[in-house]
Amino acid sequence: MNKIKVLFLLTISIAIIGFLSYKATFALFSDTATSTSNVFSAAAQFPNSGIADHIVISEVQIHGGNANEDFVEIYNPTDSSVDLSGWQLRKKASNGTDSSLVLILSGTIPTHGFFLWSNDQGTFETDIGADVSNGNNLSENNSVLLEDASDNPIDQVAWGDGTNQYVEGTEFVNSPATNQSIERKALPTSDTTSMSSGTDVSKGNGFDSNNNATDFILRTVSQPQNSSSATESP
Repeated sequence: MNKIKVLFLLTISIAIIGFLSYKATFALFSDTATSTSNVFSAAAQFPNSGIADHIVISEVQIHGGNANEDFVEIYNPTDSSVDLSGWQLRKKASNGTDSSLVLILSGTIPTHGFFLWSNDQGTFETDIGADVSNGNNLSENNSVLLEDASDNPIDQVAWGDGTNQYVEGTEFVNSPATNQSIERKALPTSDTTSMSSGTDVSKGNGFDSNNNATDFILRTVSQPQNSSSATESP
């Protein structure tokens, strides 16, 4: 009988040990699955870079050496060059009157590169290397819309206090003064210093939160760039 009892107790002990081992193993796999899930959840919460996936209006000057030395620069933050044939820049005057600033008949904006329109006052368009030019101009409290060849709105910016403006969010508060410009940021953290003489000078102009008031900074000296200028990327 003693041997039978010993065998019985031994059998029970083995069964209990097996059951506990199974529970521990199951818990181990279960915890691993939970941990993996948490990793994916954390990754999904990383902030968006804020860099646009489309061409943007990147810099605007409304006064140069004289009142008609105006330009609009656009920037391509994408990884493909874009044929701009048929694209158009439109403007609204301070009273809300809409008109065409320029219809681009031909031209290409390179990946991470620029394209430039200017007024053709004197030799201004040659001096800054404008890709397209004409006799139109910009002024205080105006706004500009960029449309593709199918007349789809791509980007827009307003400055000052105009009527029924082309605007994203809130207009940039000030109209730039002589030889100044408003310039789109490279990164969410960019400011006037970093864009003019600091770490963001050559990082493009791709930041777009759809709010003109926070997407642009004021440059004390403008810096127009054209399709032949060096490309820039964050």
